Amino acid sequence: MNSQTQNQVTIRTATEEDMTWVNNQYLSIGFKLSDFERELIAIAEVNGEQAGLGRLQYIDKGSAELGGMYVHYAFRGLGVAGRIVDHLVKNAAGYQKIYCLPFAHLQAFYQKFGFAPEQELTKVPRVVLEKHNWCNSSYAHKTLLFSLTRDI
Repeated sequence: MNSQTQNQVTIRTATEEDMTWVNNQYLSIGFKLSDFERELIAIAEVNGEQAGLGRLQYIDKGSAELGGMYVHYAFRGLGVAGRIVDHLVKNAAGYQKIYCLPFAHLQAFYQKFGFAPEQELTKVPRVVLEKHNWCNSSYAHKTLLFSLTRDI
């Protein structure tokens, strides 16, 4: 993208009609496919072109996991990922606790949104702990366990 071009970034919540596109993106990068009924999915568009996505996955009453963050290479550096995270956190109605498993090199990025290292591991849902362990045994980059506690 030409840096002198004014880019209009918009974020919207995915509809059921978007699910083929959403899951094709996740399929192309080896991520778990989305389940529309159990997730809040955000789609970023730059100048009307689909540029990236992210999601909040339901864990249990009151908690979710932020993940599935992906921005197409052509749109990186435009603040798209930050806009997706901001949209998801602001629209996380009913979730008091949001977990996030970022790669260590993305720590500062997630901290800008209020995420911090989880201190109470005994209270973390088993599914999040298992995914955290899986990530650290499967990826070359270290994965952190962050959370954000919200007033609801």
